Parts: sequence; structure tokens; C-alpha cells
Amino acid sequence: MEAAIRVFAEHGFDGAKTHRIAAEAQVSEALIFRHFPSKETLYRSVLRKLIRDQNEAFKAVGELSPDAAGLITMMRNYFGNCLRGSLTPNPNAIRILYASLAGDGTYARLTYRRSLRLSLPSLIDALAGARAAGDLVGAPIDPINIVAMLEHLGSNVTVARMREPHLVQYAGTEDQLLEQMILFCGRGIGLREEVIQAHLGADAALSLRAVGTK
Repeated sequence: MEAAIRVFAEHGFDGAKTHRIAAEAQVSEALIFRHFPSKETLYRSVLRKLIRDQNEAFKAVGELSPDAAGLITMMRNYFGNCLRGSLTPNPNAIRILYASLAGDGTYARLTYRRSLRLSLPSLIDALAGARAAGDLVGAPIDPINIVAMLEHLGSNVTVARMREPHLVQYAGTEDQLLEQMILFCGRGIGLREEVIQAHLGADAALSLRAVGTK
């Protein structure tokens, strides 16, 4: 299964030949078909595993407290992991997600729906808490769109940093880039400037080392 994930991630469904998967797994092609009647069956099994593995990505982000601090911490943890590129949890799931977006969209649709279901309730609470405290101002943005837009930025950054040298050359250090992603999104959803800056100080542990990188 792990070999199939790697090959599907690298070559997409059409380019992932079963003999290539067999070679990657160091087994015979006949053994694959003993367990999976077709490449389509194997691919569906891969997608089901990736959906289950999605839980690991949410664990990496951590619990979201119902306030502005929770929103900023969530962005710091999420974008920090995205900046790790190929070292982020489930990098092959990101590759397959992009292949799905360019293909029939089945896996992408399932992933986005599940992501929304897992993240929306706590995000709504955090937005409400921040607004009640006066930390979130301006016209509200639909939480559904916030989930989608944060994911779009994060996954694109991940893909751009999966190869060396990085495909997109951002300006600044890793810490500065992480801070600017938080500023970009924090301002976008309506967090007050002084609230964002208060959480981007030294006590916020903004270094990428705080999210597991060197």
C-alpha cells in the first residue's frame, strides 16, 4: 500500500502502472492482483487510507482555543507544517490531491468535505470568541470560505517546497515567511493588527523549530 501511494503520488492514476508499483514494493505484479482485482481497486484502497491518515494532519495543527489566540496558533502550526514541504505529515496525500484536482476530482472532493467537517465547528467557536472580545472586526467572512482559503494557501506552499531547490523562491527567512503568512491571513479574516502583533512576539515561539523543523 505504501509503495502504491508513492507511485500514484509521483505519476498520477494514469501514469502509475501496476508493474511500477510491484517494483517499488519489491513484489511480483501477480501478487498485487491477488489482493486487488484491478488498478482501480488498489487506487480506491489508497484513497481510503489517505482519508484515514488525514487525522494526522489535524493532530499536527492541535486543538483550537475559542479566541483570537487560538486562530493565530492554528495558523502558526498549520503553515509551519506546510513550510516543511516534503517533511510535512502526509506529503504524498498532497501530491495525490493535486492530481485529483487535475483529474476526476473524486479524492479532492472527499478530502475537502472531510476537512470542513473536522475543522469547521472549532473555527466557528474561535471566530465568535474573537469577535465577542473585540479582536475580530469588519465584515464577517464565511467560515467555510476561511477553511478553504487557508487550505489553498497552505497546500500550494507545501507543493512549492517539496523539491530542492524550492519551486517558488519566497523572500525572507523561514521565520519571516511564517510570520508573513500569518499576517496575510490574520488581516484577511479581520483580526486587529495589534492583536496579531501581540501574538507574534517572542513569547509566541514563532520559530519553525516549534513545529518540528530544524
